[in-house]
Amino acid sequence: MALAALIVAGFAIYRGNRNTSAATVVGLNEAFRQAWERFLPATGTNRRHQLSELMNLLEIASAIHLEGSLAGVSDDLVKDYLNSVLRLLIEDSYTESEIPTLLEDPKTFIYIKKFMNMRSELSITIPTKWYESYK
Repeated sequence: MALAALIVAGFAIYRGNRNTSAATVVGLNEAFRQAWERFLPATGTNRRHQLSELMNLLEIASAIHLEGSLAGVSDDLVKDYLNSVLRLLIEDSYTESEIPTLLEDPKTFIYIKKFMNMRSELSITIPTKWYESYK
């Protein structure tokens, strides 16, 4: 009887982790959708501000992935999304040149940097400027 209860409890925890992961991904998806809607049409100083907000969201998503909070397909979705978005940001001339100006100290965007350094399948490398530019 105790073994059956243990199996049921283990399954409930497993399902709970999956459900929580899915809810986290849905929340991140909505946050990113809104961040992109604000960033893409923005101009001038507002564009820089919106890029900063987008980068902060990428930092949060990177931290969530790195701490292992997500399970299964949810983790794969976030990992793939981060790979794609970071590649786009580095390859875009505006964002690639503007992101270093957002760095305030060596810990700014530290989880993005850690994510990029651990991703062997990421076909780009983090620009050196992301490590060296501090206000």
